[in-house]
Amino acid sequence: MSASTVNSSQTAVWFDDLISTLRLHELQIATGTAEQRIKEFYETMISNNFDEMFRLGKAASQEFFVKKIIFEYLQMLRDKLPPKLAFDFNDSEVLVWAEIEDDNEEQEQLLTQAEAKINSRFHLYGFDMESMIVEKGDKIPIPNHYKIFRS
Repeated sequence: MSASTVNSSQTAVWFDDLISTLRLHELQIATGTAEQRIKEFYETMISNNFDEMFRLGKAASQEFFVKKIIFEYLQMLRDKLPPKLAFDFNDSEVLVWAEIEDDNEEQEQLLTQAEAKINSRFHLYGFDMESMIVEKGDKIPIPNHYKIFRS
């Protein structure tokens, strides 16, 4: 939804929800019932610690996009997942490690196309996907720093 399609009713609801959340957090902090992450967030905001504010923003953005990229990638492959699949990420990339059956060009093409679609969709937001596709006969283990999705 673009900014031009947001009507005044939607704006009012959004602001009401925001104020309600802020008041709830204020009450939780005052009564000592707030989660640690909520307390830290407001302490950072109140202290005007801009370095920490931007670090938190970057971390939240990274978490959001990494989850979204992996979910969409898996949706693209659906029932055609490779036998072994693992993920990792860094500041701006989701890393994919996939093992396919020897000479399975169709599977390799599907993985390459899924990566290309992800990159065309998410590069605008500063995130890309990089794949390492190996064949079973290569006998290369999944690198230790990857999180195994399928093995």
